[in-house]
Amino acid sequence: MTLRIVRLGEADVPWLTPLVAEYSAALMHGPAAAIDEAYVGRLLRDRVVEIAGAELDGELAGFGLYYDLPEAISARRAGQLDDLYVRPSARGRGVAAALIAHIAAAGAARDWVHLRWMVPEGSAAIPLYERVAEPAPWRNFVVRIDRSVAW
Repeated sequence: MTLRIVRLGEADVPWLTPLVAEYSAALMHGPAAAIDEAYVGRLLRDRVVEIAGAELDGELAGFGLYYDLPEAISARRAGQLDDLYVRPSARGRGVAAALIAHIAAAGAARDWVHLRWMVPEGSAAIPLYERVAEPAPWRNFVVRIDRSVAW
């Protein structure tokens, strides 16, 4: 097994698009949102978004989409892992842990105070997250602006 974590760029649009569509369908519990190469290209060109890809035996097996954000409490910066997805066929092989470790290492190099992420209730990945991180001392809330989109 060969696992390599890389930063994805615009040239990776065809490689990443199917994975983003799978992720959307999994969270939406049905058809994916309008995920196409044009959308993924915009995502990869977005100046605040970074995407790490997990290449497992030559195939893109997962990705982590994250941001570098100001953190007002500490007067430093923090990382926000907004989306983390691993193909079902690659789960249990260390892909998610490697993506998190890669992003955390990028954060350490940038002097982040922490890397944080939100997890849907009942996620099968919670035991992994409990091994590689600690529970945050806060709760998350959402104001639904477009009520047609919910997961």
